[in-house]
Amino acid sequence: MAVNDFDFVAPFYDRLSKLVFGESLIQAQAYHLKEIGDKDRVLILGGGTGKLLEYIPKSGKLDFVEKSVRMLDRAKRRKFHGSINFIQADFLEFESDKRYEVIICPFFLDCFETQGLMKVIAKIRSQLKPDGKLIITDFERSSINPFLLMAMLIFFKLFSKLETNRLLDLRTLLKENGFKESQISLYKKGIFSALYYQVGKRKQ
Repeated sequence: MAVNDFDFVAPFYDRLSKLVFGESLIQAQAYHLKEIGDKDRVLILGGGTGKLLEYIPKSGKLDFVEKSVRMLDRAKRRKFHGSINFIQADFLEFESDKRYEVIICPFFLDCFETQGLMKVIAKIRSQLKPDGKLIITDFERSSINPFLLMAMLIFFKLFSKLETNRLLDLRTLLKENGFKESQISLYKKGIFSALYYQVGKRKQ
């Protein structure tokens, strides 16, 4: 099994997520999607089963990058009103000369240890347009129940060979590595959704 391989959990991932978190996960993922313009080029990283596709307003072109083949198969069955390109790849190995108006990371950054996360953030910066938007939905380390966090880490470590053994302070690390947090919305059980811009790269 490869690191961060979610093939095994793909068949029951949505049901398990709803059982543990109710509607909070999808509500958080959907909140900032209103920021997407109808001509924007959008990149989704680690989109899983693609449930958030059903909440995205029609966009210009959308690239959906997902490492898990079985997750990707489920994402392809979702309804989406627009042009979409499904790509089975590890983001750090994904190569493209495109630059995006919007990049979305739905519960993606929490898979990485510090070194891997720094590489991911740097690559996101390189693929986001200067005035582009980064939408992050993930877990807030200071808010999530520690017993729930431990259970999730053990579960995904066992069944998905999760790279990390802990939840990093994602919001702080983003702000320390070139992003400014513009909007933040908090949800039950330690979930947050935030909108970011690149520091020093926005057009005046």
